[in-house]
Amino acid sequence: MPTSIGNPQMIRHFNEYLILELIVQYPGLSRAEISRRTGISKPTVSAAVQHLLDRQLVRETGLDSNQQGRKGQVLEFNATVFYLFVLDIGPEGIATGIADLSGHVVAGEPVYWSECSDQPDEQQLAAMLLSRLHQGAKELGILPEQIRFASAGIPAVVDPVTGKIQTLLPQLNRYMSLLSSASLSQQLGMEVLLDNDVNLAAAAEKQYGVARTAAHFAYLYLGEGVGAGLMIDDKLYRGLHGAAGEIGQSATSLSAEAPAQPRRLEQQIGSEGLRELMSDYTAQHPDSEMDGWHVQHLLDAAAQGQPGAQSIMQQYVERLVLPLSQMTALLSPEMIVFGGPIGSQAELFLPQLQQSLQPLVPAMPQLKSSALSDSAVMRGAARAGVQRAFVHIREDVLAVGTPVSLHN
Repeated sequence: MPTSIGNPQMIRHFNEYLILELIVQYPGLSRAEISRRTGISKPTVSAAVQHLLDRQLVRETGLDSNQQGRKGQVLEFNATVFYLFVLDIGPEGIATGIADLSGHVVAGEPVYWSECSDQPDEQQLAAMLLSRLHQGAKELGILPEQIRFASAGIPAVVDPVTGKIQTLLPQLNRYMSLLSSASLSQQLGMEVLLDNDVNLAAAAEKQYGVARTAAHFAYLYLGEGVGAGLMIDDKLYRGLHGAAGEIGQSATSLSAEAPAQPRRLEQQIGSEGLRELMSDYTAQHPDSEMDGWHVQHLLDAAAQGQPGAQSIMQQYVERLVLPLSQMTALLSPEMIVFGGPIGSQAELFLPQLQQSLQPLVPAMPQLKSSALSDSAVMRGAARAGVQRAFVHIREDVLAVGTPVSLHN
């Protein structure tokens, strides 16, 4: 029998979720205040709150000090009703963490690819990831069964409909079959949300970082990979098959001898490009101490005012100007946020970049270094996991009556 709009059970579920959302947004409300704000009768509010308490979705935290007469208990959302396993898949390994439903992430031990065999199988990777999950749960004093979903960022194009991944960071191609959402779900025994890492970082920057007030902005990740997360009208723009923002894959030159293998922007302005500039510098300055430096050594030396390192960073800015002018002319963002291992230290080159870029663009965006540093992807993954958790609460826990977590 079809459910009508006036079905009492449907109305009860709607009221419960409405009240839950209000408590999440405004912790410390009493039942009387919830009734006043929603227009729902006090008995109905009390019944709904009791059901939320029974489900451990909210908890009482004390008496309302602002209320006249008889004091009522105030309520808050129980952000630890269950947890999320968050992953940042990168060229060195997989950073892991546990997050509660407020989006707060407690970092755990990473899984380094160097710990795996050259061709790890699903069982080996599963054992390593589950070990980190169990270790994180133990450190938090919770049961592994209280971790309900996993959310992961990956340096690849992720189709938002099918979950299929492509153009994975070259260093990770050997692990592609292990890193699909289906494979990770099987390994972890839970639903896994998989998204492009830069998209997650952009969403985190919008929620928590310097781009909170920007409706249109680009998050530019500069590291081993190069990519952009595009926020348009406060919404993440994904494009066809989720491939929007793959600026690192754009060709910068074509060879007549090998037209199918063009030089990519990623090779110019990613870590490879900085290593190339360092190599050129050491060839011209044989007595330089840069021989054998990693990119982070270069960035640290530039921050300390080392002349050779600063000279290289000036050359690096010259490589950035043209692609950024093209991106700015096309999108006209309010802001460009720089993240990733190189971008998070953009203060080293932003003044020069600002000066060089301004004459080339019709409208100059603000240029900002990420406020979230290397935690952006993890926080974005946690945010995506929290959104999925609330869908689960609304559609399964409240409407269907599914236990809120496996340990209940």
